[in-house]
Amino acid sequence: MKRIIPSVASANQLFLAEEIGAFPAGTLLHVDIEDGNFVNNITFGMRTVRSIANMFPQHPLCFHFMATNPSQYFEEIAKCGARQVAVHFEGLPYPSEELCRIRELGMIPGLAINLRTSISQVEPFFEYIDFLMVMTMDSGYGGTNGLGFCFANHDRIRQARAALPAGKELWVDGAMDETEMKNCFALGVDAVIAGRMIFPEKLAQAGETRRAYLPSERQQTPAQLLEQYTRRYCMDE
Repeated sequence: MKRIIPSVASANQLFLAEEIGAFPAGTLLHVDIEDGNFVNNITFGMRTVRSIANMFPQHPLCFHFMATNPSQYFEEIAKCGARQVAVHFEGLPYPSEELCRIRELGMIPGLAINLRTSISQVEPFFEYIDFLMVMTMDSGYGGTNGLGFCFANHDRIRQARAALPAGKELWVDGAMDETEMKNCFALGVDAVIAGRMIFPEKLAQAGETRRAYLPSERQQTPAQLLEQYTRRYCMDE
């Protein structure tokens, strides 16, 4: 089933509870864990993750680890009811061990791969995963909608879809815009991670600096945008 998963790292962090609480119960939310080592950026710590899980038990959570030692977090997020967990192939000395540990804790394991990693490099580990997450830009560098997409990414998506065994899902993450969302689903992607599409930014009045909308400024709420895009691109004709 095709689906769009909102990335809460793109929400207005000063109003995170309000942003998350606007989604209907059962909405799967994407949580990036960036540690400032594997990537330069830092997102959510475990204290915030616990708060999200405790305050919004109606929302299942999936995780994407851009961290040098992701296994240190596995037991904690399992207690928070984590569902799918993607870890980066590039940061795992022994991928099969990490992936098996995720499953042992009752979560669904996935591998994420950066631009420099070929599909063939991760094929030996397909038996350990339920989904493959293909990044369309370097991890940790969110940017303008559409940045990073090119024909090379389309080729990678085709290669991944062809290589994945039946029953394994293909996810795409990174700089999504509406055109590329449509392309991704047409290429056989099962899930698209959407950040700024669901939580748009605006230009600040004083110049070209962009900032997150305040909840009161949004003409359409993130929940409305998610429903709109889901109806447009995820419903079977």
